[in-house]
Amino acid sequence: MAKYKLIAWYLILLVGPLQASCPFFLTISLTGKTLHDACLEVNWGPDCAAPPEWIGIYNRDPTISNFQPEMRIDGIKNRTGKITTHIKLGKLHYPGGWNRQDLNESPATVYPKGKCLPHYVASYNGTELLTVDCLKIQPNWLAHLKGVAQIPIKRLFLPGTHASGAFVTNYSKTKSMLVKDYLVAQHFDVWSQLVFGIRYLDLSVGYKHSDSETMDNGADNFWIANENMFITPLTAILRDVRQFVQRSGELIVLDFSSFPIGFYKHPEVYSLLYRLIHKELGDVAYQRNVSNNEQCADRSYQELHEEKRHVLLLFPTQELPHPENESPILCPPWKRFSTSYLNLTQTVNYMRLLFSKKPDSPVQDEGWIFYGVKSMEETLNSHKLQTAKERAAFINPKINQWLKGPWGMNANVVAMDYFSNTNIVDVAREINIYKGFLSSNEKFFNIELLSLWH
Repeated sequence: MAKYKLIAWYLILLVGPLQASCPFFLTISLTGKTLHDACLEVNWGPDCAAPPEWIGIYNRDPTISNFQPEMRIDGIKNRTGKITTHIKLGKLHYPGGWNRQDLNESPATVYPKGKCLPHYVASYNGTELLTVDCLKIQPNWLAHLKGVAQIPIKRLFLPGTHASGAFVTNYSKTKSMLVKDYLVAQHFDVWSQLVFGIRYLDLSVGYKHSDSETMDNGADNFWIANENMFITPLTAILRDVRQFVQRSGELIVLDFSSFPIGFYKHPEVYSLLYRLIHKELGDVAYQRNVSNNEQCADRSYQELHEEKRHVLLLFPTQELPHPENESPILCPPWKRFSTSYLNLTQTVNYMRLLFSKKPDSPVQDEGWIFYGVKSMEETLNSHKLQTAKERAAFINPKINQWLKGPWGMNANVVAMDYFSNTNIVDVAREINIYKGFLSSNEKFFNIELLSLWH
């Protein structure tokens, strides 16, 4: 009996923090013109049962000294909410060797639970400190979770980005308002996305044809495309992925999801792209057993880690000629589902169908990707063309909250535009911790714990 009480207490300690009476967290607003100008947002809920008397925003850890807050907020009454502060994010510097320019410094610091940037939120009753959270990088979170290494990838919750390469690093040099307001889909470049904890990248690729190109020099013609416009070169993104997995040992799912420009009726362009991928990522990409049609989603992090191949490449192999279409480094695409053209009510019902995994759900025991996004066309139905940031600001917090409930337990990949105005990485980490515990004790619970109740 003592053994079962110990397990019960362990579950309380494990699940308790996930169900704190009123958790707070920081995100990055989508109101600023540039990332540096973006302001911090304070979020709480869902279902904050006991709001604190006040909360404070700090630029240092409030648990180590009695600092005065940069901003104090009183009078929180709602059970779920968000407040945009006047505190700007500013220029970010990642600690522990996780800046891109730190690549020659080895090794980078391991942060299993993340590393706080100088932005904290704390809640209080009077002078009693209730909760503390921070804006954080999480470059090693998945590799160091207990109990998940042997779980198939199709049963993990992987936070992702949609249109992952649709970013600009210098807004002042980007003259097109169309690109700035409607085509850019992420605050951060791919390197920073991975450092913050994103583990799935969605790449839409276009090709710039030219009369002088040869099959040997066409790599520079591949660009990330969004809404049929070129955004940023592809090769640098592939190199960021390679350098990150070599530095972190994390699992990354890299999905070549669409090819909107320059590929139609040009099979040689698909072959040229394959050669570029093989050149840049071939020695870090997982190699599947093609002869028995092995499904990459059935593999585990541990299996990839033991082979030192941490990238899963999803690619429509049917577009390639033989023998390239049987390359072991390419995995067939997973099922994809999107809310692009759904209103809010339809989105809820669609998510209920997908995440239930009931017999009538199109999702069963397989790798799958859920895109929680809104398209430009869908916003026209409400007679107002919204920017990419406006669409993300509307849909992201709602999906983020819904995933904190039972739906999150059935999630595989969830990808968003502007993920940085959510705490989806924290949500995924907490759910995977719970999955790891259940997996490690599955046999014990199924047999011994059931016998206790009988």
